[in-house]
Amino acid sequence: MKHARRDGAIVKPLLLVAGLAVVGCGGSGGSLDEDTYVQVMARLSWARAKYADTAEGDSVRAAALDEHGVTGQQLEEFVVGLGDDPGRMHRLWEAIRLEVEVLDGVPRPESQGETPDAERHESR
Repeated sequence: MKHARRDGAIVKPLLLVAGLAVVGCGGSGGSLDEDTYVQVMARLSWARAKYADTAEGDSVRAAALDEHGVTGQQLEEFVVGLGDDPGRMHRLWEAIRLEVEVLDGVPRPESQGETPDAERHESR
């Protein structure tokens, strides 16, 4: 169990830092569900990687928060509320990573089998 505890001690700060690094603090708090957290963090992470520290990136990141009605403080509170659950943190981090790949145009693993059929129908 020592290994799991160490993972939690590492992953939780990473999720928190990732959230704060892309949006900063501010705004009012409130409850946030996992799906919204994943969607927002994926969009913020993607925008940060794609646009670095440009004004356009700031605009894309602000739009991601606005679209979901989320504040930086809510992201921070969500991560703090995770507690020491390394399994849950890992699932969230993996879900964020997969969503970033989708934003980059990488198909979801479950849709890879469907893509060739769709291409086959279009080529007829």
